[in-house]
Amino acid sequence: MPVVKDLVPDLTQFYTQYQSIQPFLQAAPKLDPSKEYYQSKEDRAKLDGLYECILCACCQTSCPSYWWNGDKYLGPAVLLQAYRWISDSRDVKTQERLQFLNDSWKLYRCKTILNCTSVCPKGLNPAQAIANIKRMILESEPASKIHL
Repeated sequence: MPVVKDLVPDLTQFYTQYQSIQPFLQAAPKLDPSKEYYQSKEDRAKLDGLYECILCACCQTSCPSYWWNGDKYLGPAVLLQAYRWISDSRDVKTQERLQFLNDSWKLYRCKTILNCTSVCPKGLNPAQAIANIKRMILESEPASKIHL
């Protein structure tokens, strides 16, 4: 990330990449917006370790794959957030989200170096989220459609 001045990086690219994953709940269109839709305790527990991300980008800046391919690779923070929405039982766009990420540059640049996990101030594990996304794509797509 380019430095604007001491301790002030330019996060424009980071936020552009973050927006590309559509970081918001995409519920079924016919749901009543005035009504709440609850999750089971089990479904809610699946989001633990994902929603706590504060988007500080420490993991992005510690990732060698992001240093070399920051213009194409989404990076650990963005992929952790993508997995947060993929894992949400109320979201109906899981397959579309997985198809968007099934790209040799967006997702598969992670080499599991784990710098991201080491530097996270919240103790989160972006590498595990990235591995889970890869697993979900492998389980949902025929091998010929996986873009390694």
